[in-house]
Amino acid sequence: MAFIFYDTETTGTDTRFDQILQFAAIKTDENLEEIDRFEIRCRLLPHVIMSPGAMLVTGVSIEQATDPSLPTHYAMVRAIRAKMLEWAPAIFVGYNSLAFDEELLRQAQYQTLHNPYLTQREGNARADAMMLVKAVAQFEPECLVIPSKANGRPNFKLDQLAPANGFDHSNAHDAMADVEAVIHMCRIIADGASAEWSNFIRFSQKAATEAFLLDGDPVLLSEFYSFGGQKHFPIICVGVDREQSTKHLCFDLSHDPAAFAAMPDHALMACITDRPKPLRKVKINAAPTLRSIDDAPAWSLGGLSEAEIAHRAAAVLADASFVARLLEAYESSKIQYDEPEHVEQMIYGAFASTPDERLMDRFHAAPWPDRHLLLSQFTESRFALLGARIIYAESPALLPPELQESVRAHVRERLLFEGDCKWGTIAKALAECDEHELNATPNQAEMLSQYRSLLQTLAI
Repeated sequence: MAFIFYDTETTGTDTRFDQILQFAAIKTDENLEEIDRFEIRCRLLPHVIMSPGAMLVTGVSIEQATDPSLPTHYAMVRAIRAKMLEWAPAIFVGYNSLAFDEELLRQAQYQTLHNPYLTQREGNARADAMMLVKAVAQFEPECLVIPSKANGRPNFKLDQLAPANGFDHSNAHDAMADVEAVIHMCRIIADGASAEWSNFIRFSQKAATEAFLLDGDPVLLSEFYSFGGQKHFPIICVGVDREQSTKHLCFDLSHDPAAFAAMPDHALMACITDRPKPLRKVKINAAPTLRSIDDAPAWSLGGLSEAEIAHRAAAVLADASFVARLLEAYESSKIQYDEPEHVEQMIYGAFASTPDERLMDRFHAAPWPDRHLLLSQFTESRFALLGARIIYAESPALLPPELQESVRAHVRERLLFEGDCKWGTIAKALAECDEHELNATPNQAEMLSQYRSLLQTLAI
């Protein structure tokens, strides 16, 4: 199967409210030989404020981000989708992509009235090369050079990792350069840690992951954390989340199941959200790091023998009453979240209805002057707002006066907001400029000065 290695450069780190400014991708064959490449940039959306910190990291000045010759965000997303659909099916691979780039790409598609799950449709699959690197560091430590942070912890940042392993990454934080760096790392792993590479490919596939978990044998789950730590759990699958069929529930065989089976229901429920936790959640569509117990080194099994793990797994599966109580405790302990307030936070609400999906297709096909006529036909108001924002970003004059003024007010409210909020505001950006100016290089100081001038103009 082919691979699509991709990366994004963005206005900040909030996956709901920031936007992609640069997208780059390389398609390779199964042997990681390049077939094609694609790169595109876009200009800043009217309602988005770029983080000064992100600007300094990426080197994208505010003049570049607002260049009117660049495509709009909508035009960029349309071009990305066209190319990715042309390249499909493939395994989408990024670096820290499942936590970041994937979420930004989903938001970009959702906010431009497309189905956001491109990497999981059209025969595609997805995986995260950072998780692969962390697995190799654990299970095949001779394969890679892992640099260290000042505190002695391993450093998995790509701009440090790739040079330590022979890649000239002098252009780090450019999306295409980062894509090339990830491919370089994957080639080293494919050659030097073939078992980890094989697992990486296998468990990028949802169906293969589910089949592996449901085989009836215990397996080892490895979890890696943002602070650099990791844990390994021998597990056995016992059920599926009632609301999310891709989320499989597995008993953690590090614990003696007899101790949990003896608990009354209230104590069992308390353990679901506290410690010791009897269940691990495995998302079969999120490329988990798995391996059979037979292939797991003894040090990863927490002092348990393979025989004891098998015995505990058999005991869990044989006790249908305990499993039922465990699953009921899990369902009863779920947190009920408030309804999201902002349209960006509504991405994981209900799927778009069939009529709304058809209306989205009509929206994309309609001439620009006619698109606003379709907005009132959406059954969900979130899609009408997103559509209005798309048209406004393309050209406010394409909207009728009343709707144009409504979107303009929405944009102004976002930019001038002074309370606690997730998105970037003028006030936040000005304060951040002050912080960065203290240690800025002359070039950075000039970038910050230009940005400050624009922000002050926007605030009037």
